[in-house]
Amino acid sequence: MLRGLLFKRPRLVRPVFYGWVLTWLLGPTQLVTWGVVYYTFSVLLTPMRAAMGWSSAQVTGAFSLGVLVSGASSVLVGQWLDQRGPRLLMIGGVCLATLLVGAWSQVRSLAGLYAVWIGLGLVTPAVTYDPAFWVVTRWFLGDQASARNRAVTVLTLFGGLASTAFIPIATALHMAFGWRTALQMLAVLLAACTLVPYGLLLKGRPPPLGPISAQHAPVGLGWNQVLRGGAFWSLTLPLMLTSGAWSALTVHFVSYALSRQIGAALVATAAALVGVLQVVGRLGIVPLGDRFPARRLTAVLCGFQAAAMVSLLVLPSPAGLIGYAVCFGIGHGVMTPMRVTLIADAFGVGRYGTLAGAIKLITTLASALAPVAVGMLVTSTGSYTTALIVIMSFSLVAGALLLRPAAAGTDKMVA
Repeated sequence: MLRGLLFKRPRLVRPVFYGWVLTWLLGPTQLVTWGVVYYTFSVLLTPMRAAMGWSSAQVTGAFSLGVLVSGASSVLVGQWLDQRGPRLLMIGGVCLATLLVGAWSQVRSLAGLYAVWIGLGLVTPAVTYDPAFWVVTRWFLGDQASARNRAVTVLTLFGGLASTAFIPIATALHMAFGWRTALQMLAVLLAACTLVPYGLLLKGRPPPLGPISAQHAPVGLGWNQVLRGGAFWSLTLPLMLTSGAWSALTVHFVSYALSRQIGAALVATAAALVGVLQVVGRLGIVPLGDRFPARRLTAVLCGFQAAAMVSLLVLPSPAGLIGYAVCFGIGHGVMTPMRVTLIADAFGVGRYGTLAGAIKLITTLASALAPVAVGMLVTSTGSYTTALIVIMSFSLVAGALLLRPAAAGTDKMVA
């Protein structure tokens, strides 16, 4: 008996699926990367204008150009991911992003600001959701395929908290040290929180696609075939409209609220609440995604975005800010993980990176143009009313397009 106790074969512990290891690695790094590279701009927009004497349209033009460049860069990033994987891409991207945020703190001219944001546009797709979603779609196959939505939700939960965490952080750093020093400190934080995890853990290769995903993985699609496909455009057009609405409102929300003489503390609270509601919405998407068609559920989310504009236009402060935070947080928050599901369901995962990059290139046009268009509308009309009505119409049209049956086309080709 003693021998049996001493030499009993230990129970084997089931190894942790490495896809989940990567998911929980990428989640926190997404929070920091989105917070530093994206959400900091809306906080520093007003102090940069005041310090440098630039107009709203001039400053947001740099941001929009960066967004436009990121769309073009997404195509190359997607092709790189399909061919070489994410490790070198993300490590190199973070190094460049850190240097560019530091360079942003030193800009003395409008040309310098534009140059920095062109560079950030090039590297942003290499360090944000593009490679993270690629990891999820390529690792969660076969028996793990049903867990894909949960893994995407984990990533977007962290990403959704980026505004909640970093708008207050950037605001506090700016108020304490000035906007230039704040950017330098954020650049150091970005490098410290991402380079070590990527270098140590981002090394596993995904399992081969095999016959599981080859059943519906598009192969050998040329650009002409992609652009002519009805299914491609029936998905891309509403995503383009919602991307434009989100980008415009994210960039201009702080300036809009300040133009209404709303206190800075209340504005920061409302912006942070958006991030909290994004998390709430994403937590609810997993059970709903199993019960309702993805296109129909996404159309409902467009309705939430439109309701956010109504809250800002109709309700007085602070009720209007609360209504905006609830509706926009849930509407946009769930839109991000739903995009992954929509693309994977329509096109498969065999060339997810390339096709997702193509869609992002087109949808980014709206994200790049919308903030500048809103800035021009505000300059010409003297208020944000017309701009908010236009943003609301984008969301309503996108929802109507998604409620239509998915178009057939040449997008879905089999091996």
